[in-house]
Amino acid sequence: MIFDRIVCGVDGSPAGFEALHQAILLRPDAASVVAVTVCETQMAMRTGAAAGQLTADLREGASEARDTAAQQLRGVPFGEARMVDGEPVPSLLGVVAGESATLLAIGTHEGGRLAGMLLGSVATSALRQAPCSVLVARASGDRAWSPGSIVAGMDGSREAAASAEIAAELGDRFGATVRPIAAGGGSQLNEEALREIEGLEWASANPVDALVDASRDADLVMVGSRGLRAFAALGSVSERVAHQAHCSVLVVRP
Repeated sequence: MIFDRIVCGVDGSPAGFEALHQAILLRPDAASVVAVTVCETQMAMRTGAAAGQLTADLREGASEARDTAAQQLRGVPFGEARMVDGEPVPSLLGVVAGESATLLAIGTHEGGRLAGMLLGSVATSALRQAPCSVLVARASGDRAWSPGSIVAGMDGSREAAASAEIAAELGDRFGATVRPIAAGGGSQLNEEALREIEGLEWASANPVDALVDASRDADLVMVGSRGLRAFAALGSVSERVAHQAHCSVLVVRP
């Protein structure tokens, strides 16, 4: 399993704690998990005379989130809850680099991809900038999340093959069903490689629509990423699926 060093963003919201729950569940036994709460103290500098009190309030809130994450990590052998100062995305990516992380887990506040592009959401920025795989976590209604049903997007690429390998491993670990799906409406298909995939399902829609539709009955959608950055990522299947899916999405970067 490649996810042996995991970093998770915890901002004190239910979405952040859900991401941590899922990261803990997905980790291999010997994996490290670092829960990172970012304290944005620079926000207080713009408030003039109120800066001191606002800074104290921000630190208190961040400390509470870190402490709650630490409780969630109790019993995790290599778990650590950490608070850092700075802006969310650069701070998280700094910890990812420092830990040589192989997975970044984040929650989503369901702002949508368009809102993410306009507002620079953490999820959107992480999907574009993280050098490792990214888990965008969503809760499973009124039950505790577990990857009992996994959808793996297939296009015959090396990245999709890496995603399929991890999906198969998770399927074995959790006794989950794994549905490999290829979309006939996709433009970059290696049909020769796809013919070798056992149990492959074909969808006539484009890849994003096919995977989003399949996500309605899944706990986890897995999709490979070619590591596009900046404006080249605007049309990427992985980013669009991550924002539009009805369940958690794991974007795998080999």
